Formats: sequence, C-alpha cells, structure tokens
Amino acid sequence: MRPGTYTLVVTGSNGCTSTATAEVEQDTDVPGAQAAGGTITCSNECVMLTGTGNGSFAWSGPSNFNSTEQNPTVCAPGTYTLVVTGSNGCTSTATAEVEQDNDVPGAQAAGGTITCSNECVMLTGTGNGSFAWSGPSNFNSTEQNPTVCAPGTYTLVVTGSNGCTSTATAEVEQDNDVPGAQAAGGTITCSNECVMLTGTGNGSFAWSGPNNFNSTEQNPTVCAPGTYTPGGHRQQRLHQHRHR
Repeated sequence: MRPGTYTLVVTGSNGCTSTATAEVEQDTDVPGAQAAGGTITCSNECVMLTGTGNGSFAWSGPSNFNSTEQNPTVCAPGTYTLVVTGSNGCTSTATAEVEQDNDVPGAQAAGGTITCSNECVMLTGTGNGSFAWSGPSNFNSTEQNPTVCAPGTYTLVVTGSNGCTSTATAEVEQDNDVPGAQAAGGTITCSNECVMLTGTGNGSFAWSGPNNFNSTEQNPTVCAPGTYTPGGHRQQRLHQHRHR
C-alpha cells in the first residue's frame, strides 16, 4: 500500500452514506549507523569499538565475534560490522577496522674495552624508542649512549611507542695487562766509553736517565753512568769502571 489519504464510504441499507478518511504515512528513515575501531599494540592488547545510531546494535567480526553492546571491547584485529536496527525496522550498516601494531623497536648495543689509558668507555645503543640500560654494580641509565667504567655485561631494553620492547647486550672488557718491561745496561770503561741499553717489552719505549737523557729507541746508546728507566717501570743501573 502506498502512503496517502484513503477515503471510506459506507452505504446503509436505507441508501444513506457515511464517509471517513484514513492517512497512511511512510517511515523509512534509516538509523544512521557509524562505527570506529582502533589499534592493538603490545601495551594495549584490546580496544573498544565505538558505535552510534538510532536503534539497537548488533556487532559481528573475526573469530565468530558477536555482541549487542553499543561499544564492545575486542582483542583480535580485523574488520568488524555494525548493524543498527531502528524502531521502524529499518537497518543501517557500518564497518570498523581494528589494526595490530606489534613491531619491535630493534635494539642494538655495543661496548668496548677498558684499558690503562682509557679507564671508561661509551656504550652505544640504537633502536626506535626509549632506552633503559642496566649492568654491573647496580648500573642504570636512560641515556642512549652512557659512559661506564666497570667491565661486564650491560643490557639495553628499548621500548617503542607501541609498548613493544627489544633487548640487546653489550660487553665491556678490561685489558690492564702490563707490557712486561725489562732493561739491561752495562759498564763504561776506558776502552768502552759508551754502551747500548737493551730494552724488551710489548709496546713503545721511553727511556729516561742522567743529564736529562730521553729516548724512544728500544736500544739507545748512552755514555753517562747512572740509572736508566725504560717507561718508568724497570730500572737499570749503568756502572763506570775506569782504571788508570
């Protein structure tokens, strides 16, 4: 039946008539469904779907999800469909996307070697997020590249904006091995007015001695008696014997 005005005429047995009218209206307004989803992350494992519309709600989605709540909570990514049914029986449909962001921030870490000349080293950390270092002697730092002075294993945890974490470790080693300096001198005589100092050791050489003597040769020649020091570690005394 179409909407409009309908007229009823009733005719009695006596031939008299009576007239009445009836209105047929049309209500096909849809309830205007709208839907919105969100993003599942490591720190937010579930999200709330939001639905609007003038009527009752019926959601459906992944893993046989069904709900008659207006704003249900879901924990699986995918496409969710909302059907709103108005009081006039008309329906309206909308969809909402729930995405998943579980990308890890890709932590990487590197240490170094503590030596006699470098008593501290800088740890280097990379990754897309915030940094948290921990290590020996209750070491903790939120710097990306902190400086440390103790050997051991250091752990870096990088936390991304999505709450996901990535872990890496860095080794700080210690090399304080001494180069093992050894030195030998000799005796200056009337026939040998100069002698050669001999030095051994794993490294570079620096001799010092009488009369402000200095040399970086491994085996320098000297002509003055006294004590000569190679690198300030092991001393060697040079004697003088001259007989007339």
